[in-house]
Amino acid sequence: MSVDRVELMARHEQRLRLMVPAPLDDLLPLSLFQGLPEKVRPKVLDKARRNLHFVDYQDGELVLRAGAYSDTAYFVVKGEVEVLVPESERRLGPAEGHEPVLMGPGELLGELSALTRFPASADVRARGPVTLLHVKVPGLRMLLAASKELKKFLDERYRKRALKALFGQAPIFAGLPDDALEALKEKAELVSFEPGAVIEEEGAPASHLYVVRGGYVKVSVRAGTADLAVTYLRTGDCAGEGAVLEDAAWPFRLQALEHVEAVKLKLEDVRAAAPGASAFEDALWRGAIERLKARGAVLDDPLAAEHVQMAMDTGLIHGESVLLVDLAACTSCDECVRGCASTHGGVPRFLREGTTYRHWLIATACYQCTDPVCMIDCPTGAISRQMGTLEVTINALDHPTRPCIGCGNCAKRCPWGNIVMHEPGTLRPDGKPVEFATKCDLCVGRAEGPACVQMCPHGCATRVSFKDLGRVAALLG
Repeated sequence: MSVDRVELMARHEQRLRLMVPAPLDDLLPLSLFQGLPEKVRPKVLDKARRNLHFVDYQDGELVLRAGAYSDTAYFVVKGEVEVLVPESERRLGPAEGHEPVLMGPGELLGELSALTRFPASADVRARGPVTLLHVKVPGLRMLLAASKELKKFLDERYRKRALKALFGQAPIFAGLPDDALEALKEKAELVSFEPGAVIEEEGAPASHLYVVRGGYVKVSVRAGTADLAVTYLRTGDCAGEGAVLEDAAWPFRLQALEHVEAVKLKLEDVRAAAPGASAFEDALWRGAIERLKARGAVLDDPLAAEHVQMAMDTGLIHGESVLLVDLAACTSCDECVRGCASTHGGVPRFLREGTTYRHWLIATACYQCTDPVCMIDCPTGAISRQMGTLEVTINALDHPTRPCIGCGNCAKRCPWGNIVMHEPGTLRPDGKPVEFATKCDLCVGRAEGPACVQMCPHGCATRVSFKDLGRVAALLG
């Protein structure tokens, strides 16, 4: 065990001991909370305290890493932090403001990434001694619900910094010119929904187009007393394309599967954005027809909704690469496990067991989630995903700058138990066994691709993205 790794583990454990709820008397004077109505401010802060922590950083210490996922907003109480956009993300020339951006007392950062579960776009480091207030997402949502002023402030930040990029993710807006997108930005309403909330009811008059900016939305249709799942929406997906084209009622129900952040656009504003833009209209027609076809298919064959509902119930909708094993063909030869182990130094990265659906085994293997919660709060940045790639990887024990220290944070956070702590047989200086986290990384760098699939002699192992519902339906339906 390297000295650096011991020091990192000790620092992490000390930080955890110091992460206690912030005292109410220290919270009340902060400018972040002045938008809360004075009468309810103490009550709201007392309720939110368990999600509010004061944390001290030393000069040069990393607060937030570019590409990392976070469930925390950071409020500067004392000192300054510097925000450094990585070279790969820079869009402007050196003369246009690429010196580190300094943020001092009263500034808030990281809230957009935390609320929408989008990777951070820049490194943030302490510039001298710094005290930050960590505001976990549950606490941030409490504050937003109680303070119109804070919600307005954060909405305007999102509108300015990220809304145009979100429109760029939605295929229907690809045909709109920049001036039309700017007009929509200014008129958009930013809305939030609690898990289980009904966003729109089937049969209600449609008056808005929605664009999802965070979370997952269930799209369903009624058939008698049954609520049949048609599909689901994720970040960048839209609902209401058909209503833009012609006045109509909602042909399905929209319901939040988890906390959902969305953009709500009035139909008249969308129609006025680019009159006569044929590419935009064509995209609207494609989206509307595709959704209506899926609705019709489910009504014709209610069993077709089963695999979509299963994916939502189990969390597979998060999966970008889910390992499925056809039990009708599998002979339990374990060549998939042996291939995985030989690729990873004798330690397999998945288990040939898990839940089953019809004749398919959903193996205990990392799903490479769209927004991997396992990456939140890794103390060394050992678990990461390169920008623009699929694989979520964990560094080795001896990584020179960001080693896995075996804290187990990623394993605890994975909702499906797809990260396993492994003991190589050595001890820490305090006598405890050394541990490190292991998970499937799709055999990154292996020319033949994932060994579990390539080594299966019967072709019964396959990987599928649950973004591709067409392929999911072909396999599971």
